[in-house]
Amino acid sequence: MSKTELVAPPPKRRREEKGEGPSTQRSTHIHLPSEIWGDVMDFLSFKDVLTCSAVSNTFLKEVMSFVKYLHICSRHELRVSYAKRFARSDVEEINVYCLITCLDPEDNQESFSICQNTACRIVPFLTHFPKVQMCGLDVDANGINLHYYFRDSFLQPDSVEIVRSLVRSICGAYQSGAFSQRLKIYGPAFQAGTFICYKESGCSLCRMYCTSFPLVEAVNARAICLPVQDRLDIIAGRPKGKKTLSSPSLVLELLKHHVEVPFKLETSPGVHITEQAIVFGKQVVEELEILCKKYFDVKKLDPEQVLDALGSDSEEEIWLVKKYHEFLADLGIPISETDIRVVNEANLLSDVHLHM
Repeated sequence: MSKTELVAPPPKRRREEKGEGPSTQRSTHIHLPSEIWGDVMDFLSFKDVLTCSAVSNTFLKEVMSFVKYLHICSRHELRVSYAKRFARSDVEEINVYCLITCLDPEDNQESFSICQNTACRIVPFLTHFPKVQMCGLDVDANGINLHYYFRDSFLQPDSVEIVRSLVRSICGAYQSGAFSQRLKIYGPAFQAGTFICYKESGCSLCRMYCTSFPLVEAVNARAICLPVQDRLDIIAGRPKGKKTLSSPSLVLELLKHHVEVPFKLETSPGVHITEQAIVFGKQVVEELEILCKKYFDVKKLDPEQVLDALGSDSEEEIWLVKKYHEFLADLGIPISETDIRVVNEANLLSDVHLHM
Protein backbone atom coordinates (compact mmCIF):
# COMPACT_ATOMS: atom_id res chain seq x y z
CA MET A 1 0.00 0.00 0.00
CA SER A 2 1.55 3.22 -1.09
CA LYS A 3 1.98 6.07 1.28
CA THR A 4 -0.36 8.95 0.80
CA GLU A 5 0.95 12.49 1.35
CA LEU A 6 -1.45 14.67 3.30
CA VAL A 7 -1.72 18.19 1.92
CA ALA A 8 -3.61 20.94 3.69
CA PRO A 9 -6.51 22.22 1.69
CA PRO A 10 -6.24 25.67 0.22
CA PRO A 11 -7.81 28.41 2.33
CA LYS A 12 -11.41 29.05 1.53
CA ARG A 13 -12.05 32.17 -0.43
CA ARG A 14 -14.31 34.67 1.25
CA ARG A 15 -17.74 34.58 -0.30
CA GLU A 16 -18.42 37.86 -1.96
CA GLU A 17 -21.55 39.57 -0.78
CA LYS A 18 -24.06 40.76 -3.25
CA GLY A 19 -22.91 43.95 -4.89
CA GLU A 20 -19.36 43.55 -3.57
CA GLY A 21 -16.50 42.61 -5.78
CA PRO A 22 -12.78 43.21 -6.23
CA SER A 23 -13.47 46.45 -8.05
CA THR A 24 -15.36 47.93 -5.11
CA GLN A 25 -12.89 46.98 -2.33
CA ARG A 26 -10.75 49.85 -1.07
CA SER A 27 -7.84 49.91 1.36
CA THR A 28 -7.72 52.49 4.13
CA HIS A 29 -3.90 52.36 4.21
CA ILE A 30 -1.72 54.76 2.24
CA HIS A 31 1.26 52.95 0.79
CA LEU A 32 4.14 55.35 0.12
CA PRO A 33 7.90 54.79 -0.05
CA SER A 34 9.80 55.57 3.16
CA GLU A 35 11.58 58.45 1.42
CA ILE A 36 8.24 60.16 0.72
CA TRP A 37 7.07 59.65 4.30
CA GLY A 38 10.34 61.23 5.41
CA ASP A 39 9.52 64.32 3.35
CA VAL A 40 6.08 64.45 4.99
CA MET A 41 7.66 64.27 8.46
CA ASP A 42 9.80 67.32 7.64
CA PHE A 43 6.68 69.50 7.77
CA LEU A 44 5.34 68.17 11.07
CA SER A 45 6.11 69.30 14.60
CA PHE A 46 8.56 67.14 16.52
CA LYS A 47 5.70 66.03 18.79
CA ASP A 48 3.79 64.62 15.80
CA VAL A 49 6.93 62.95 14.46
CA LEU A 50 7.46 61.26 17.83
CA THR A 51 3.85 60.08 17.85
CA CYS A 52 4.27 58.49 14.42
CA SER A 53 7.46 56.72 15.51
CA ALA A 54 5.74 55.43 18.67
CA VAL A 55 2.64 53.94 17.05
CA SER A 56 4.33 52.37 14.02
CA ASN A 57 7.38 50.14 14.09
CA THR A 58 7.78 50.69 10.34
CA PHE A 59 8.00 54.44 10.85
CA LEU A 60 10.54 54.04 13.64
CA LYS A 61 12.86 51.69 11.75
CA GLU A 62 12.45 52.84 8.15
CA VAL A 63 10.95 56.32 7.88
CA MET A 64 12.89 58.11 10.65
CA SER A 65 16.16 57.62 8.79
CA PHE A 66 14.85 59.88 5.99
CA VAL A 67 13.77 62.80 8.20
CA LYS A 68 15.85 65.93 7.45
CA TYR A 69 14.19 68.69 9.52
CA LEU A 70 13.01 68.80 13.14
CA HIS A 71 10.81 71.50 14.69
CA ILE A 72 10.99 71.64 18.51
CA CYS A 73 8.05 73.46 20.11
CA SER A 74 8.45 72.49 23.77
CA ARG A 75 11.37 72.05 26.15
CA HIS A 76 9.93 68.63 27.08
CA GLU A 77 10.75 67.42 23.57
CA LEU A 78 14.49 68.07 24.09
CA ARG A 79 15.15 64.65 25.61
CA VAL A 80 18.08 62.39 24.82
CA SER A 81 15.78 59.36 24.73
CA TYR A 82 13.85 61.00 21.89
CA ALA A 83 17.02 61.96 20.06
CA LYS A 84 18.22 58.34 20.10
CA ARG A 85 15.31 57.38 17.88
CA PHE A 86 17.13 59.26 15.11
CA ALA A 87 20.48 57.54 15.60
CA ARG A 88 20.51 56.36 11.97
CA SER A 89 18.93 59.49 10.52
CA ASP A 90 20.48 62.23 8.39
CA VAL A 91 18.83 65.19 10.15
CA GLU A 92 20.32 68.37 8.66
CA GLU A 93 18.39 71.16 10.38
CA ILE A 94 16.85 71.59 13.83
CA ASN A 95 14.74 74.59 14.78
CA VAL A 96 13.97 75.32 18.44
CA TYR A 97 10.91 77.56 18.91
CA CYS A 98 10.75 77.49 22.70
CA LEU A 99 13.98 79.30 23.70
CA ILE A 100 12.87 82.92 23.18
CA THR A 101 9.58 84.50 24.21
CA CYS A 102 8.57 87.97 23.09
CA LEU A 103 6.78 89.39 26.15
CA ASP A 104 5.09 92.33 24.43
CA PRO A 105 4.94 91.80 20.66
CA GLU A 106 2.67 94.84 20.12
CA ASP A 107 5.15 97.23 21.73
CA ASN A 108 7.83 98.79 19.54
CA GLN A 109 10.34 98.29 22.37
CA GLU A 110 10.05 94.52 22.57
CA SER A 111 11.10 92.69 25.72
CA PHE A 112 12.45 89.15 25.45
CA SER A 113 12.72 86.33 27.92
CA ILE A 114 14.97 83.26 27.62
CA CYS A 115 13.73 79.88 28.89
CA GLN A 116 16.40 78.41 31.15
CA ASN A 117 14.94 74.88 31.00
CA THR A 118 15.24 74.96 27.21
CA ALA A 119 18.73 76.50 27.20
CA CYS A 120 20.22 73.80 29.42
CA ARG A 121 18.84 70.97 27.24
CA ILE A 122 19.91 72.20 23.81
CA VAL A 123 23.53 71.05 23.78
CA PRO A 124 22.96 67.46 25.09
CA PHE A 125 20.15 67.07 22.56
CA LEU A 126 22.14 68.33 19.57
CA THR A 127 25.11 66.06 20.27
CA HIS A 128 23.03 63.08 19.11
CA PHE A 129 22.74 64.47 15.58
CA PRO A 130 26.25 64.25 14.10
CA LYS A 131 25.12 65.28 10.61
CA VAL A 132 23.11 68.35 11.58
CA GLN A 133 24.36 71.45 9.76
CA MET A 134 22.08 74.18 11.08
CA CYS A 135 20.32 74.90 14.36
CA GLY A 136 17.92 77.83 14.59
CA LEU A 137 17.39 79.38 18.02
CA ASP A 138 16.11 82.77 16.86
CA VAL A 139 12.43 81.96 16.25
CA ASP A 140 9.72 82.30 18.92
CA ALA A 141 6.68 80.11 19.55
CA ASN A 142 4.66 82.07 16.99
CA GLY A 143 7.18 81.37 14.24
CA ILE A 144 8.40 84.98 14.17
CA ASN A 145 12.06 85.31 13.27
CA LEU A 146 13.67 87.55 15.90
CA HIS A 147 17.10 87.74 14.30
CA TYR A 148 16.71 91.20 12.80
CA TYR A 149 15.56 93.07 15.89
CA PHE A 150 16.82 91.02 18.83
CA ARG A 151 19.17 93.07 21.01
CA ASP A 152 20.67 92.39 24.42
CA SER A 153 19.18 95.67 25.68
CA PHE A 154 15.71 94.13 25.24
CA LEU A 155 16.53 91.07 27.33
CA GLN A 156 15.20 90.52 30.81
CA PRO A 157 18.09 90.87 33.33
CA ASP A 158 18.01 87.21 34.37
CA SER A 159 18.02 86.11 30.71
CA VAL A 160 21.40 87.69 29.91
CA GLU A 161 23.32 85.25 32.08
CA ILE A 162 21.28 82.33 30.71
CA VAL A 163 22.42 83.23 27.19
CA ARG A 164 26.04 83.54 28.35
CA SER A 165 25.85 80.08 29.92
CA LEU A 166 24.39 78.70 26.70
CA VAL A 167 27.29 80.25 24.72
CA ARG A 168 29.81 78.62 27.08
CA SER A 169 28.12 75.22 26.69
CA ILE A 170 28.16 75.50 22.91
CA CYS A 171 31.82 76.56 22.98
CA GLY A 172 32.61 73.46 25.04
CA ALA A 173 30.74 71.26 22.56
CA TYR A 174 32.78 72.69 19.67
CA GLN A 175 36.07 72.34 21.56
CA SER A 176 35.41 68.73 22.59
CA GLY A 177 34.33 67.67 19.12
CA ALA A 178 30.73 66.98 20.19
CA PHE A 179 29.68 69.55 17.59
CA SER A 180 30.93 69.45 14.02
CA GLN A 181 32.64 72.57 12.71
CA ARG A 182 30.03 72.44 9.93
CA LEU A 183 27.25 73.18 12.42
CA LYS A 184 25.99 76.76 12.10
CA ILE A 185 23.92 78.16 14.94
CA TYR A 186 21.47 81.04 14.55
CA GLY A 187 20.14 82.83 17.59
CA PRO A 188 20.78 85.33 20.36
CA ALA A 189 24.49 86.04 20.82
CA PHE A 190 25.47 84.40 17.53
CA GLN A 191 25.08 87.24 15.01
CA ALA A 192 26.68 90.64 14.64
CA GLY A 193 24.98 93.23 16.81
CA THR A 194 23.42 90.71 19.18
CA PHE A 195 26.44 89.28 20.97
CA ILE A 196 26.01 89.00 24.74
CA CYS A 197 29.42 89.61 26.26
CA TYR A 198 30.79 91.51 29.22
CA LYS A 199 31.84 94.55 27.13
CA GLU A 200 35.23 94.67 28.80
CA SER A 201 38.83 94.44 27.64
CA GLY A 202 39.96 90.86 27.13
CA CYS A 203 36.46 89.45 27.71
CA SER A 204 36.81 85.73 28.45
CA LEU A 205 33.52 84.91 26.75
CA CYS A 206 34.59 86.60 23.51
CA ARG A 207 37.94 84.82 23.57
CA MET A 208 36.19 81.50 24.11
CA TYR A 209 33.90 82.25 21.17
CA CYS A 210 36.82 83.04 18.81
CA THR A 211 38.68 79.94 19.97
CA SER A 212 35.78 77.49 19.66
CA PHE A 213 33.21 78.47 17.05
CA PRO A 214 33.70 77.57 13.36
CA LEU A 215 36.32 79.75 11.70
CA VAL A 216 33.88 81.50 9.42
CA GLU A 217 31.69 82.45 12.38
CA ALA A 218 34.66 83.69 14.38
CA VAL A 219 35.88 85.80 11.46
CA ASN A 220 32.47 87.44 11.08
CA ALA A 221 31.97 88.05 14.81
CA ARG A 222 32.67 91.78 14.61
CA ALA A 223 30.26 92.67 17.41
CA ILE A 224 32.43 91.16 20.14
CA CYS A 225 34.43 93.39 22.46
CA LEU A 226 37.89 92.08 21.53
CA PRO A 227 40.14 94.41 19.53
CA VAL A 228 40.33 93.48 15.86
CA GLN A 229 44.01 92.55 16.14
CA ASP A 230 43.36 90.17 19.07
CA ARG A 231 40.45 88.48 17.29
CA LEU A 232 42.44 87.90 14.11
CA ASP A 233 45.48 86.65 16.04
CA ILE A 234 43.34 84.10 17.87
CA ILE A 235 41.88 82.90 14.57
CA ALA A 236 45.35 82.73 12.97
CA GLY A 237 46.52 80.46 15.80
CA ARG A 238 43.79 77.88 15.12
CA PRO A 239 44.16 74.98 12.67
CA LYS A 240 43.59 76.32 9.14
CA GLY A 241 43.19 79.77 10.65
CA LYS A 242 45.88 81.47 8.54
CA LYS A 243 44.48 79.84 5.41
CA THR A 244 41.06 81.30 6.22
CA LEU A 245 42.50 84.78 6.76
CA SER A 246 44.44 84.60 3.50
CA SER A 247 41.32 83.97 1.43
CA PRO A 248 40.41 86.66 -1.17
CA SER A 249 36.74 86.14 -0.33
CA LEU A 250 37.31 87.57 3.15
CA VAL A 251 38.71 90.85 1.81
CA LEU A 252 36.00 91.06 -0.84
CA GLU A 253 33.35 90.52 1.82
CA LEU A 254 34.81 93.36 3.87
CA LEU A 255 34.68 95.66 0.84
CA LYS A 256 30.96 94.93 0.64
CA HIS A 257 30.56 96.22 4.22
CA HIS A 258 30.34 99.81 3.09
CA VAL A 259 27.75 102.55 3.44
CA GLU A 260 26.60 104.99 0.79
CA VAL A 261 26.40 108.60 1.94
CA PRO A 262 24.70 111.36 -0.13
CA PHE A 263 26.71 114.28 -1.48
CA LYS A 264 26.09 117.21 -3.81
CA LEU A 265 27.53 117.02 -7.29
CA GLU A 266 27.70 120.15 -9.43
CA THR A 267 26.81 119.20 -12.99
CA SER A 268 26.92 122.75 -14.34
CA PRO A 269 27.35 126.23 -12.83
CA GLY A 270 24.66 126.63 -10.17
CA VAL A 271 23.12 123.20 -10.85
CA HIS A 272 23.55 120.40 -8.30
CA ILE A 273 22.31 116.85 -8.08
CA THR A 274 22.54 114.33 -5.25
CA GLU A 275 24.71 111.24 -5.68
CA GLN A 276 25.87 108.48 -3.32
CA ALA A 277 29.49 107.99 -2.23
CA ILE A 278 31.01 104.89 -0.60
CA VAL A 279 32.45 105.17 2.92
CA PHE A 280 33.80 102.53 5.32
CA GLY A 281 33.45 102.18 9.08
CA LYS A 282 36.46 102.37 11.40
CA GLN A 283 36.38 98.66 12.23
CA VAL A 284 36.27 97.62 8.55
CA VAL A 285 39.19 99.94 7.78
CA GLU A 286 41.23 98.51 10.66
CA GLU A 287 40.47 94.91 9.70
CA LEU A 288 41.30 95.52 6.03
CA GLU A 289 44.62 97.07 7.00
CA ILE A 290 45.61 94.18 9.31
CA LEU A 291 44.57 91.51 6.81
CA CYS A 292 46.33 93.04 3.83
CA LYS A 293 49.54 93.81 5.70
CA LYS A 294 49.84 90.66 7.81
CA TYR A 295 47.85 87.75 6.40
CA PHE A 296 46.70 88.38 2.84
CA ASP A 297 48.49 88.89 -0.46
CA VAL A 298 46.60 91.63 -2.31
CA LYS A 299 48.06 90.41 -5.61
CA LYS A 300 45.50 87.61 -5.45
CA LEU A 301 42.65 90.08 -5.92
CA ASP A 302 40.97 90.39 -9.28
CA PRO A 303 40.13 94.02 -10.20
CA GLU A 304 36.76 92.93 -11.57
CA GLN A 305 35.88 91.25 -8.27
CA VAL A 306 36.86 94.42 -6.40
CA LEU A 307 34.48 96.42 -8.57
CA ASP A 308 31.71 93.91 -7.97
CA ALA A 309 32.27 94.17 -4.21
CA LEU A 310 31.99 97.95 -4.41
CA GLY A 311 28.74 97.71 -6.34
CA SER A 312 29.59 97.90 -10.03
CA ASP A 313 26.70 95.57 -10.84
CA SER A 314 24.48 98.65 -10.91
CA GLU A 315 24.34 100.96 -13.92
CA GLU A 316 25.19 104.03 -11.81
CA GLU A 317 28.71 105.38 -11.39
CA ILE A 318 30.75 104.33 -8.37
CA TRP A 319 31.79 107.25 -6.17
CA LEU A 320 34.40 106.72 -3.47
CA VAL A 321 35.39 109.25 -0.82
CA LYS A 322 38.95 110.41 -1.51
CA LYS A 323 40.53 109.29 1.76
CA TYR A 324 39.15 105.75 1.33
CA HIS A 325 40.30 105.67 -2.27
CA GLU A 326 43.82 106.57 -1.11
CA PHE A 327 43.59 104.02 1.71
CA LEU A 328 42.71 101.15 -0.63
CA ALA A 329 45.40 102.22 -3.09
CA ASP A 330 48.03 102.28 -0.32
CA LEU A 331 47.10 98.73 0.61
CA GLY A 332 47.70 97.68 -3.00
CA ILE A 333 44.06 96.77 -3.67
CA PRO A 334 43.58 97.08 -7.44
CA ILE A 335 41.19 99.95 -8.18
CA SER A 336 40.44 101.06 -11.70
CA GLU A 337 40.81 104.83 -12.12
CA THR A 338 38.34 104.80 -15.00
CA ASP A 339 35.57 102.89 -13.22
CA ILE A 340 35.66 104.67 -9.85
CA ARG A 341 35.24 108.41 -9.34
CA VAL A 342 36.50 110.30 -6.28
CA VAL A 343 34.70 112.86 -4.13
CA ASN A 344 36.04 115.02 -1.30
CA GLU A 345 34.78 114.30 2.19
CA ALA A 346 33.75 117.96 2.61
CA ASN A 347 31.01 117.44 0.00
CA LEU A 348 29.21 114.77 2.01
CA LEU A 349 25.78 115.67 3.34
CA SER A 350 26.01 113.29 6.31
CA ASP A 351 28.63 112.34 8.89
CA VAL A 352 27.20 108.87 9.53
CA HIS A 353 30.54 107.29 8.62
CA LEU A 354 32.23 109.04 11.54
CA HIS A 355 30.08 107.04 13.98
CA MET A 356 30.50 103.61 12.38
